[in-house]
Amino acid sequence: MKNFIEFGVKKLKNKKVYETLYGNLYDTYMLGRYFKDIYNLNQVVTNKTLFHDKLLHDNKDLKFNLINYFLLIDNKYKNFYEFGFTLYEKIFYFKFFNKFFKNKLDLNKVNYSGNEISDQFIFFCQNFFQNYNLKISKSIHKNFFKDSVFFSKGVTLLYEKKNIFFLRNFIKYCNAGSFDISLYPQKKILILETGYQLNYPSIEEFKELIKNSKKNFFYRNKKKIGKKLYLEVIFGDKNLGNRINRQLFKFSKTENKNLNKHLCLQKKFYKLQLDNFI
Repeated sequence: MKNFIEFGVKKLKNKKVYETLYGNLYDTYMLGRYFKDIYNLNQVVTNKTLFHDKLLHDNKDLKFNLINYFLLIDNKYKNFYEFGFTLYEKIFYFKFFNKFFKNKLDLNKVNYSGNEISDQFIFFCQNFFQNYNLKISKSIHKNFFKDSVFFSKGVTLLYEKKNIFFLRNFIKYCNAGSFDISLYPQKKILILETGYQLNYPSIEEFKELIKNSKKNFFYRNKKKIGKKLYLEVIFGDKNLGNRINRQLFKFSKTENKNLNKHLCLQKKFYKLQLDNFI
């Protein structure tokens, strides 16, 4: 894939380019972006700064990782699996949320695993997280994710052409998990400006996955944007939705107004039924 990165100085409306890099630079861009998030989260964890709206590249990562945190707290298996883990910045989100709880998640007792196609990201994680129980690979291994808490960002699922096939197996063998997903009435392919391809599953494919699964599914933030259907999903046992909703309600009572507005604490999870799907 061919793309480019420009670096230089901007004064008012004028831009002076110091250097332009060409090549397959997606990993180069993402390394800087996610490492900045790791660094900034650590600044809060070590009390060197307070949380503010510009701390992270994408504040939506806060609400997803709060759910991951609650799922790990809730689960007897302290195994966590991420599909497309990038820099495994989840560890620093968990450190961040530990600041707000009396009964903290013991990060050294969690087994972190996942898959990632980037050699650079794998190299970074293997060297940066040497003090943690980390098991990562370019390929997907069942023994890595069995009995784990699963997570994937929606865009990561869409990068994968066989997303429904893999999602079906993750849901079957993981103990619980969360993901967000976008669906269309029929399968759809969209090419991004980054050069990556998004592979949208059909609504019927996803309904079939739910119908044939023994897990219970819960959703929130369901949105219809044109023909696209978006929703955030958790799966697990039949009472999981109630337990996570109680955690969200409890956290909403804390005095963290600037942070809480990014966490969707008032958005409950509801049982996902095929008859109320759309």
